[in-house]
Amino acid sequence: MTQGDGAKMESMVWALLVALAAAAVSPGPSSLVRGRLVQREGKPPAIETAGRELISAEGEPETLAVLNDKRLAGFDIELVGHYAAPGRFMVGPFYTSSSIIVHKDGKRFSVTYWCPVCSIRAYTPGKCVCCQQETNLDLQELKP
Repeated sequence: MTQGDGAKMESMVWALLVALAAAAVSPGPSSLVRGRLVQREGKPPAIETAGRELISAEGEPETLAVLNDKRLAGFDIELVGHYAAPGRFMVGPFYTSSSIIVHKDGKRFSVTYWCPVCSIRAYTPGKCVCCQQETNLDLQELKP
């Protein structure tokens, strides 16, 4: 084996190790869970499925802020993400507007927040970035 062959072999080994590490942390294919949003004191929010199974929802702080918004309690919610373990669902990234879907009156809605004073839309509950007034829940219908 020449010196060049050794460098190629080392590069191939490193590439294989990087690929294996990426596969180990990859969440796998997306799935969804749908049911009634249940907010629990001192515990993560959960989805109660039609079969009465309670599945804890996990995710980024922004995702959890939306799922803990009292105005959404009891809504028919669909979460897109993957199962972290049985009974634990990791909601997809916050920046995708399709990770949390509300079902209402046979229609699908994304969750947004609106400041009627400044006409600014936000994607988490809280105060307007401009006037500091509390934003309103403003569900946006998703087109089929």
